[in-house]
Amino acid sequence: MSRADALRPDFSLWHLIAVELRRQRQLHRLSGAALAVILDCDRSTVARYESGDVQLPIARARILDREWGMPGFFENLVKHAKNAQDLDWWETFKEYERRANLIKTYEPSLIPGLLQREGYARAIFTASRRADAEEAVAERLARQEVLNGREPCKLMAILDTAAVLRVFGDVEVMRDQLNYLLEASERPNVYLRVTSDRLIGYGGLGSGFTVIQTPTGDLGFANYGTTAHMSLDPADIQEQAIRYDLIGMSSLTVEASRAFIAKTLDSLS
Repeated sequence: MSRADALRPDFSLWHLIAVELRRQRQLHRLSGAALAVILDCDRSTVARYESGDVQLPIARARILDREWGMPGFFENLVKHAKNAQDLDWWETFKEYERRANLIKTYEPSLIPGLLQREGYARAIFTASRRADAEEAVAERLARQEVLNGREPCKLMAILDTAAVLRVFGDVEVMRDQLNYLLEASERPNVYLRVTSDRLIGYGGLGSGFTVIQTPTGDLGFANYGTTAHMSLDPADIQEQAIRYDLIGMSSLTVEASRAFIAKTLDSLS
């Protein structure tokens, strides 16, 4: 089954846009290459719009509306999709994570989920009073398989100083977690940095976010308090990538980050 055939327009407005784009193209008896000419892009970009791997930009939505005599149809769908939360956003996120070849993430409060140990993850879910804490822990640990295997995903993670210093669970839980961070940072596919060895301000400070790169398309994800925003829009993703680089400019080197984590570990009694 192709990715286009796996779309769920009943759950996702972006999936609905992708399905309707493909349907309208076929109704107008256009090949993907012909539509690419109309949209001033290449055939592979059209295929990615129709598979849902890349979001249709509003400028190209307007071109479709004009070309097919459907004033406001695709434009309004895109506008609503940008402001909506997909019901299956978590499943979409995990699918991109499974297919990732590079993940860049910034975490201001916690150790990133892909680097969490079982005890630490359990302490977080217990503190947040998750009724399904054990299931959530199991899912989080299973997701970490993306970093293993013959061709593991590369992970570039920047942690705020507070994420390293903040204790979840007891001292042994934190010792285990920090030890694991040191071990993971030695792996060739894991690049771990800390913003500073002191609690000071830096450029780009704010909510956590993740950029996931896959062979067929990228995804940007950001947390805003208790809400989250996920985007396939290249402009949104580029903005997050720039923010990641900005934070990186104020962060410790990989070697200095390891030293800071080791020092924090030694301070736990």
